[in-house]
Amino acid sequence: MTLDKNLIHLCKVRGLTLAALAKESGVKQPTLHGWTTGRSVQNLDDLKKVCDVLKITLHCILYGEKDPWEEVCKCNEVFKKVN
Repeated sequence: MTLDKNLIHLCKVRGLTLAALAKESGVKQPTLHGWTTGRSVQNLDDLKKVCDVLKITLHCILYGEKDPWEEVCKCNEVFKKVN
């Protein structure tokens, strides 16, 4: 999936409209709409704000899949606690 489809899907799953996501993230609604139509380029800072609200990684919103490094990080944290 592409970012536009991922964003639409994630909003639907979370029960958020673009207006609500804009309000919570601080990213302007026209910007978010531009992302969903492919008419505007994504700014990394804005993407991060949206990901924070959706509680996902950049990898997830960009590629539509779980970040493979997320599991590695979790394993490292468990390892640190054990040792």
